[in-house]
Amino acid sequence: MHASVTSFLAAVAALVASARPPSHEPSHEPSLEPTQAPSRAPAQATWKHVIAPVELAYPRDHGAHPEYRSEWWYATGEVAAADGARFGVQLTIFRQGLVAGAPLPGESPLRARQAFAGHLVIVDLGAGTTTHAERSRRAVPGLAEASTTALDVRLDGWSMRLDERGALRLDAADRATGMRIALELAPEKPLVLHGDGGVSAKGGASGNASVYASWTRMRARGTLAIAGRERTVDGAAWFDHEYGTSALGAEVVGWDWFGLRLDDGRELMLFRLRRADGSADPESGGTLIAKDGSTRKLALSRSSLETRATWTSPRTKAVYPASFRLACPEEGLDLVVTTRAQDCELDTRASTGVVYWEGPVAVTGSVTGSGYAELTGYAGSIAKRF
Repeated sequence: MHASVTSFLAAVAALVASARPPSHEPSHEPSLEPTQAPSRAPAQATWKHVIAPVELAYPRDHGAHPEYRSEWWYATGEVAAADGARFGVQLTIFRQGLVAGAPLPGESPLRARQAFAGHLVIVDLGAGTTTHAERSRRAVPGLAEASTTALDVRLDGWSMRLDERGALRLDAADRATGMRIALELAPEKPLVLHGDGGVSAKGGASGNASVYASWTRMRARGTLAIAGRERTVDGAAWFDHEYGTSALGAEVVGWDWFGLRLDDGRELMLFRLRRADGSADPESGGTLIAKDGSTRKLALSRSSLETRATWTSPRTKAVYPASFRLACPEEGLDLVVTTRAQDCELDTRASTGVVYWEGPVAVTGSVTGSGYAELTGYAGSIAKRF
């Protein structure tokens, strides 16, 4: 999900039906619930749902899919500087449809039909501190937009773009915190299509699914600044792209997602959709990517995920897992996944309407590794929001 189970986007339900002329300053516009087109719109003006099978063609499908309500592009990584300082990095840009269908005859071009939101996060692993920024804006050409033919997404000066060499370029800065990233992420393995041909089910009802693709092992190089101090960095990264309209079952209150790079050359994406009674939704699962890039679909019912330790947020009092035991016996995996910095709670209520935990993790056990985890629903249920 973006956590990949399907991330935040029904709450990015965002941003504005105001016709205020756009400025070039970062904005935090009030959020709105997404709506269907007005009653005078044709009956077919509804959101498209993800139904298998889907036909995907890249690089086109790296771009935006405005016929679906929610979409996000998500990059995380761990990088190091020459002085030994290590950092976790996250840049996510969300697109949320507000009105389905094409514009009506005579409709004002200033009417908000889509909105964008973004999260920029740097975790200083030495200091154990997390710095983040968020932005949100209705779609405006040149300020908040996404190409429908290529990976080229922009939000108030933040951008993700796939260049002519096939490298993903991330560029984002926040003046208030002194953060900036300018990174090139080069895929080292083929693109992974999760689920069944890219259709990742998140609920039992028809259409409760997303299209989900990832580059699970990328070389990250570039510069990073925090509190205004810039460093040249090098490391590894992971990239996700998901889109859909409805995704989660009605009983799901949150999810735990892991994107892990194992030191034996494999990667593991696993998500658990949590129900209110503590059980896992049957659609919980993941993908194991072999060293040669081949994939195997995993069912959580044939694996186990147990919480070993917790951390309590001093701000929200939410209790988050801080260590997991993750076992996939059929794959010979018995892992301990531990957070690298405890306080990676992100309060993004000004943009996507949620509080969640997202940060770098270390892997020990039958094989070592590193990666990222995303934990939602601990600071309040996300039921009926995604």
